[in-house]
Amino acid sequence: MLRSLAITDFTIIDRLELDFGPGFGAITGETGAGKSILIDALGLLLGDRADAAVVAAGARRADLSARFELPDGHPALDWLVEQALDEDGEVLIRRMVPADGASRAWINGQSATVGQLRELGQRLVEIHGQHEHQRLADPHHQRAWLDRGVDAAVRGAVADAAAHHRKARTALADLDAEAGTDAELLRFQLEELDALDLGDDELPALEAEQRRLASVDDLQRACGQARDALEGDGEDGALTGAVRAIRSLEPLADREPGFGEVLEMLGTARVNLEESVRALSRMHDDLEADPERLDAVDRRLGRAMELARKHRTEPEALPELRRQLRARLERIDGAAEAREAAERALAQARSAWLAAARALHDDRRKVAATLIEAVGEALAALGMDTARLEFELAFDEDAEVSRHGADAVEILFSANPGQPPRSLKRVASGGELSRLSLAMIIAAAEPAAGLVRIFDEIDAGVGGETAHKVGEFLHRAGEGGQAFCVTHLAQVAARADRQFRVLKRAEDGRTRVTVESLDRDARIAELARMLGSTTGRTSRRHAEALLAGNAD
Repeated sequence: MLRSLAITDFTIIDRLELDFGPGFGAITGETGAGKSILIDALGLLLGDRADAAVVAAGARRADLSARFELPDGHPALDWLVEQALDEDGEVLIRRMVPADGASRAWINGQSATVGQLRELGQRLVEIHGQHEHQRLADPHHQRAWLDRGVDAAVRGAVADAAAHHRKARTALADLDAEAGTDAELLRFQLEELDALDLGDDELPALEAEQRRLASVDDLQRACGQARDALEGDGEDGALTGAVRAIRSLEPLADREPGFGEVLEMLGTARVNLEESVRALSRMHDDLEADPERLDAVDRRLGRAMELARKHRTEPEALPELRRQLRARLERIDGAAEAREAAERALAQARSAWLAAARALHDDRRKVAATLIEAVGEALAALGMDTARLEFELAFDEDAEVSRHGADAVEILFSANPGQPPRSLKRVASGGELSRLSLAMIIAAAEPAAGLVRIFDEIDAGVGGETAHKVGEFLHRAGEGGQAFCVTHLAQVAARADRQFRVLKRAEDGRTRVTVESLDRDARIAELARMLGSTTGRTSRRHAEALLAGNAD
């Protein structure tokens, strides 16, 4: 239930704060007063596209907020919990639209995306626009109307079957695309890689071996120089110096405690130096020039580089490329069997979809029968008791797989007795479409269950006794929740539990809109204006009678 709405610097509203209660609320005012601005503001809070043009002239930003109260079991509560946005059965939505830059939004004080606003809005508010009847001739819209009464599990089964079919079709297309690859080319490429037979970690080892074999002379010379530096000629070597130092200190070690520690370090150094000399000697002896091996390594590395350039990859990736080519060739070699399996899977997926679509078709027929009866009753209440409505459902076995099933849905309509129902878009006038749209809303309406329902001038083209019926319906639509209607009809506004008047006035060279919640006397005056005269006694008595009659 919408409890409050606050608007600042939005289009031609400077500042506005409104409180709301349960039931049916009518929004009235002169033509062009800006009655739909409230609905536009609520639409922005519920995820509509933001535009800097909505910011009032001279203002830095438009700021809007709405507070909703949610009873136990409300459809928005579970969503709020899933999003970690729940807060004691209330929802506070705020959206700020700057004059320059992107808009920002919050749900219960936490930053939110426009997508989250839209998802939450679908669980809080139903909006029936004033141009709803213009969409009624659209087959997609007609199908959507019908599907409102179909079990969600039945519709979901069709959507799931369609998704499964789409995956099976993609798998078959991938096989066909791969089958078009030149198998002989793949075999040739694989033979080249097999001939190289490069191991996963072989390339770094080959590069290291190449560097070693190409530098044998330098390595031998370095070994000899290092060994000479350690052994030295005569007394110049590091090893000889360490031995001499040990001999100098050992005789006096019992006189100076510090000599013991030094001698221990020198002993370790002597052992390491001796091991270093032996290791350098072995390496020097092992290092031999091997031109043949160097040539083999150069040729192997060169071939790896050549194949890497050919396949536009890094040399290190050649082993993985080899495995991929082998797998592709195996799939191609077994393509006939694989394609047969894929074709069977696709046919089975279509059969499953057709079965689900058939179940959807049967449910749609049942819903159509119920809806036709309910719409007929609503049309009679709206002064069209001779009108007839039918749903034509044509099940197409050869239909393209779709999440919406295999039905071609069309509404057939006849406004006059003796005329067979024909395509709605061909036979219905604008006024008839308006009433039919309203009748379908009435017929499809479910208990509000805490929802907010908004009707934006859906009573256009309606008058007289029919207007009373519209008012009755809107009053009923708000039971257990809320309904708001922007209306020009006094008969509709009189049925409201509360009424809001929108006023537009010029102040200091600027146009400004205000909204007032009306008490009984103000309602009588507003209803009298809607009936034709604010000051006329006849209009005022009629307005009083409307309010009194609806209060009974």
